[in-house]
Formats: sequence, structure tokens, C-alpha cells
Amino acid sequence: MRLLVDPEIFFYSRCGMVRYYSMLAQQLREAGMEVTIPLYLSKSDFIDGRFQKIYHFIFNRSRNFIVNRVNRLSKKWYYKCIEENDFDVLMITSPVFEDVFLQYLDSNKPFIMVVHDTMRCVLGPDGLYDPAGANADRLAFLARRATKVICISNKTKKDLLKLTSINEEKITVIHTGNLLNLSIEASPVDKLPERYLLFVGDRTGRKNFRFFIRAISGWLEKQEKLFVVCTGSSTKWEQDLLKSLHIEGKVLFVEAPDYVLVHLYKNAIALVYPSLYEGFGLPVLEAMSLGCPVVTSEMEALMEVGGDAVMYIDPYSESSILKGVQSIVENQETALVLKSKGLSRAEQLTIQRMVHSFKQEILACVE
Repeated sequence: MRLLVDPEIFFYSRCGMVRYYSMLAQQLREAGMEVTIPLYLSKSDFIDGRFQKIYHFIFNRSRNFIVNRVNRLSKKWYYKCIEENDFDVLMITSPVFEDVFLQYLDSNKPFIMVVHDTMRCVLGPDGLYDPAGANADRLAFLARRATKVICISNKTKKDLLKLTSINEEKITVIHTGNLLNLSIEASPVDKLPERYLLFVGDRTGRKNFRFFIRAISGWLEKQEKLFVVCTGSSTKWEQDLLKSLHIEGKVLFVEAPDYVLVHLYKNAIALVYPSLYEGFGLPVLEAMSLGCPVVTSEMEALMEVGGDAVMYIDPYSESSILKGVQSIVENQETALVLKSKGLSRAEQLTIQRMVHSFKQEILACVE
């Protein structure tokens, strides 16, 4: 079985979707599938392109210009591979759902796509929208034409059916397995506080960071030895927000490659993930698999991941967020129960199960 993979997702730097497709391609190869990715340069450490060795020798000042030019060459290579027709199934990965590939694709060739979420617009509790733009329309356009559509949760499947009205038989739900390498040697972080709550990933829009930090700010200020640790660097706007809440010294920002992220999960009091909308919620699974208790939103997709192994809160309620956080910070027994349940729950969502199901769907495309 020969699978051709759109290289576009690998033009993006380290993020959940890049990790997803990198791991999927690797595991499918190990499962005996011939996987071709027409890629010259990758911007993440999850996967390498053909010319990856030169990436580190490009001066920072000119890197973006050169990489953008090389990315266009990768796309041309990809379209040429489609025209040559030397594959059995095409898998698209474009996060903005570009459809130029249809101009080159033989109408008899199947293509498969993964829907991570349906780009829904949500109204935050602070009254600000998280807009999806035209991406939802482009997603629907391609989903109607795909041979197979994989949704990463039942919630995403429901949303996709509402958006597209496509035949439900075309859709298969395959829950994402844990993509984080749990066996990697964790690396301690300099000056990491002993007691901290962890906030992982993007902090804009639907991730609800602003509302979360406001909800706990008054209480956090009074907790002498408790901090919040966020992954990634901060912005001047975030620092200004924290200063206005008088907690600028209580919120720390840490760059978190995998070996650091594993350490952060293992040593946190809890992961706080108060998202307003998710297609799945991978950090919840990552945290559970490493014995980190989780406080997260009572939303359908997150409940599919967490089951009865996490603490649920209403992400639109300051009092609910604060109460959920306090219940773990101030009650060690609650934290221990969630840790035990989380470890058991994580064993049900493995990468092996995900890849096996994915391979079956790819094979079904050519039957």
C-alpha cells in the first residue's frame, strides 16, 4: 500500500498537528506501509525533510525567506507526485484546507482527510470572539469530496455532520493516541517552583487563558508558594495583564521541548485546561499518562478524553474554575485519586490502537 502525504503541515513549527502527522507517518511506515512525503525542509524536530541538514546553517536573518521559497518547491514536488499517479491513496494535511491538489488528482484516486475540529467560532466569557474565517467553508468543500474522513472524536463527527450534511458512513472516529514520548528522559527546569499549576500550549482565544488567570488571580496572589507555569514565551500584552492583576511574579513561562514538557507534567500539582472548544484535547491525555491530575472544561470532546478521571469545570464561570483548582491544590486525596484514574484512562487511548484503526481505513479506500 502506497500512501502519498501532503507536506504542508510540516511547513509549520512545533505544534499538536505537526506532531500528529509526523507520528502517524512514522508509525504507518513501521506497520509496513510505503509512505511518501514530498518535503525538502521541516520547521519542527518531529520529522526531517530531504534537505534538513542545511536548515541549521541558514542565517536567522534570511531563514524565513529561504524556507518559504523551499516550501513552495515542496508543494510543486507534491503536485508532481500527484500527477505521476504512483500511489494508492492520498492523505491531505493542509490546516487551511487548500484544494489546489484537486486540479492534479485523477478523479478515480481516493483521498483521505483528518478533521481535528470544525473551526467553530466561539464567544469567550470575556465577550471576545475566536473567529474561524473561511476555513470552515473550505473544510466542508473538501469533506464532501473526500473518500474517507477521519474525525478525532465523536464531538468532531457531530459538528462535521452539522457543517456538511455528508453521508455519515464516510466518517470514522479514531481517537488520537498519546503522541508524547513517555520514555524520554525528563530534564529538570532551572528555578522551577516546587508547587505549580501547569498551562500547556496556545493561550489565545478559545484556550481561555485570560479568563482563567483572572478567575484565580485574587486567590493566587495570596498563595505564598504556589505559581502558574505556562509553556512557551510570554508577550508584552500578557505581562501587562499579569501586572494589572498584581501576579506578574506568580506566573512563569518556560520553553518546553518534549524532555522539559515531560518533567513539567510529572511535577505539576495539576494541568489546568479550561478550553472553550476542542476537537480532542491532547494535553489532557498527555497529562493523565504521566500521572498529572487534570482540571478541564465540561465539554463533549474533553469528556471523551477524560472520562471520569479528571476534574470538570464550567469554563464560562470564574467561581467554577476557582473551585476546581482549589479542590486539587488544597486536597491531596483528590489529587491522588485523579492521578490513579488518569493513568488507567490513558491506557485506553494508545498510539498503537490509533495507527491500527487508521491503517484499516486507508486500506478500505481502495477496496
